[in-house]
Amino acid sequence: MKISTIFDNVFVACPMCLSGADGQQLIAANSAILLLLVVLVGVLMSFFSFIIYLAKRTKRFAEEEAASVVRVDRRKN
Repeated sequence: MKISTIFDNVFVACPMCLSGADGQQLIAANSAILLLLVVLVGVLMSFFSFIIYLAKRTKRFAEEEAASVVRVDRRKN
């Protein structure tokens, strides 16, 4: 018994690759994959954009807070 026959039973291609689909089925499968990739990239870009927005807002808030502390200290003198 060869080892390759054991692994052939375990590792098989997906049904689309195994059947050798062509034409409309192949176009539909590729379109579905592309759509999922577009949605995934869109969600990730939205998430990263929100993180960048929060970082800029935090920096702006910290600068305003530091400026107000300096103004209060000058009034005491």
